Amino acid sequence: MILAEDGLRLFDYGLGQPIDGILRTLPRLSRNRFKAWTTRYAAPELLDGAEPCAASDVYALACLLFELASGQHPFRRLSAKQAKTVALDKELRCPATFPTHGWPALRSALAFDSDKRTTSVADLLNIFRRPAPSRLQRWFGRTHG
Repeated sequence: MILAEDGLRLFDYGLGQPIDGILRTLPRLSRNRFKAWTTRYAAPELLDGAEPCAASDVYALACLLFELASGQHPFRRLSAKQAKTVALDKELRCPATFPTHGWPALRSALAFDSDKRTTSVADLLNIFRRPAPSRLQRWFGRTHG
């Protein structure tokens, strides 16, 4: 992370790859020759040999956000595969300093099953851009917009 004039910047985030059609001339790193991720932030599918994708990025970002908010890794610094084996996802609770209105999105992003990771990076960013709904908004069911 870097502190820039306009806020925090996250960089060197795993094996960055250009999006198809964007920066086509950027050389690609070969995942067949090495794996450049930190195991305790890698999504289970990466550990099983799958290609990096948006869902695996969401998982890693969610681990980082959880740790920044709580001071602890969400799964006791175990890999996702180890944490899944002992069902540590069942113990997850919203960190006290994390916006409660964003917990459902963060919880989804921490899912071990990539198909259940329905949250996007943009959704996680919006947690911090959008203020928490007031009691009146929650009472009337108007928590968006």
